[in-house]
Amino acid sequence: MIDPYRMVFVNGIASLLVLTGVIIYRYVYPKRKINLFILLLIISILPIISIFRIGTYESGDFNIHVRRSMEFYQLLAEGNIIPAWAGNLNATYGYPLFVFNYTLPYYIISFFHLLGFSFISSLKLFLAFNFVLSGLFMYLFSKNFFKSDLSAFTTSIFYLFTPYHLISLHFKITVGEVLAYTFVPLIFYFVDKLLVDKKVLFFLLSSLSHGLLILSHIFVAIFLIPVIILYIIIKVKNFFKGILYSFGIITISLLISMYQWTAPLIYRPYLFTTTNPSDPSKAFYFPNIVDLLYSPWRFGLLFQGPKGELSFLLGYAQLLTVLIIISLLLKNRIKKEYKNSLILWVILFFVTIFFITPYSIFVWRHLPLVNEAGSQRLLIIAAFYTSLFAGYISLAYKKKWYIYGLVFFVIGTTILNWGQRRVIPTINDSTLRQDISLGTKWADTHFYALPKWIDPKYPWFSNIPKNHFEILNGEGKIDNVQRSSTKHIYKISAKSELTIRENTLYFPGWEIKANRKTINLWPDKKGVINFKIKTGTYYAEVIYEDLLIYKLSKVISLLSLLSIFLFILHLTLKKYKIFKL
Repeated sequence: MIDPYRMVFVNGIASLLVLTGVIIYRYVYPKRKINLFILLLIISILPIISIFRIGTYESGDFNIHVRRSMEFYQLLAEGNIIPAWAGNLNATYGYPLFVFNYTLPYYIISFFHLLGFSFISSLKLFLAFNFVLSGLFMYLFSKNFFKSDLSAFTTSIFYLFTPYHLISLHFKITVGEVLAYTFVPLIFYFVDKLLVDKKVLFFLLSSLSHGLLILSHIFVAIFLIPVIILYIIIKVKNFFKGILYSFGIITISLLISMYQWTAPLIYRPYLFTTTNPSDPSKAFYFPNIVDLLYSPWRFGLLFQGPKGELSFLLGYAQLLTVLIIISLLLKNRIKKEYKNSLILWVILFFVTIFFITPYSIFVWRHLPLVNEAGSQRLLIIAAFYTSLFAGYISLAYKKKWYIYGLVFFVIGTTILNWGQRRVIPTINDSTLRQDISLGTKWADTHFYALPKWIDPKYPWFSNIPKNHFEILNGEGKIDNVQRSSTKHIYKISAKSELTIRENTLYFPGWEIKANRKTINLWPDKKGVINFKIKTGTYYAEVIYEDLLIYKLSKVISLLSLLSIFLFILHLTLKKYKIFKL
């Protein structure tokens, strides 16, 4: 059987078994209520069964993230607590990938690897756990918000089975987006608990959650800030008090994640994208209304095309909830206690749709720090709104069969997308490790991390140099003494003045010391480090260190994160009277 059909067959059988189990349970125990939280957990496993097939994915960024995880783990092993320079990537010329790319997903994947899993398995565990957790956290928030098990269940199912959620999980394999789906509902859960209980613990957890979201996907975190502020103001019904809560949460989250969001500001003058800015309307695709309404493959039920094309579908069940919610509002069938918050979500939903579509291009041109991410990522936030709409609908309709019908609809219309179409079982960690330095051949690039000195026509290196150094002029000998990602030590015997090319991409932070004395270096036409050295014998150290201001931002992040954890631990131990003497 062809792999995609086998996958759909397995998913169909698994779904049928779950449905049969529910029916049998209701028949055997007619008076017992089904535990919807447990049922949610079981259903959330259905779309991740395919993840654990042996091998790597045929398409998407799966292999890219495995290679980056390998590099990240090595940097951690070398003592870089917050890695910056990816020395083995870009054909060993390296580049500052982790200065600008999200880092939290790689910490989690590295943790799984530390436990003994392969990097491929670690990434699969990351994807699976986050998918399940996103549904569970959505359940916690919506249960706390709606005070209804059925509403919480319905909301969470809609959140799990949003098309773009499954696209990120199985087709794009964008680890930052997958992790963002986890943190978005968790933030609102803790904010809700804070506004009700007014406890410092929930204030800190709200701040920590948003700070971790910034470390997962800064684009989503930025666009979520005004949503958090408006939600708090609506809930507390006091503008100044709402602003105070919001300011505190956002400020602490920014301290926790300082090294992530300050990097583009600190290094902006040295980036290629600064000296060669792109027009968002020409460089990026903005989904249009048709894209949001319909997927062009397999009668609209498949969200990826035959050549890897991706759909940016809102979801058929999700679109139905939008129509029903508008109808309920017009008919005044929403309870008064929920009406203000619902109106807020509806307004924010349509504002988000505006920002996703080409109609907002004139706005994106004036958003230089976020306009290079792609507006389709706002579908993550849109999914949060449409899922909540499903929760409101479950409150408005007393007939449960109507709500169960919606649940069946949202699950059934996505079943073709519960996994990659094909996996390649012959590829393992060793295979990917051999190609880690040549990832640029397979689009393993992060264009926004390129320094301005590179050759615009050939920004990436595809061939590994024979040596880490070359003598361009003069006579002498160079021996490699020691090499790590951020420190290269050579013994140089120069019979005459030498001009040396050190095959590392130049970026502010690199410096060269010969016999402990700093010497000048410069980037050549391809952005590679060059330097001169006089006649003599030297121990030359080529060292990368973060700029002082960026190093300071890392220290602030670490201290803030440590302080928050210790304070949360203290409050938790105090609450449960643990270790009380």
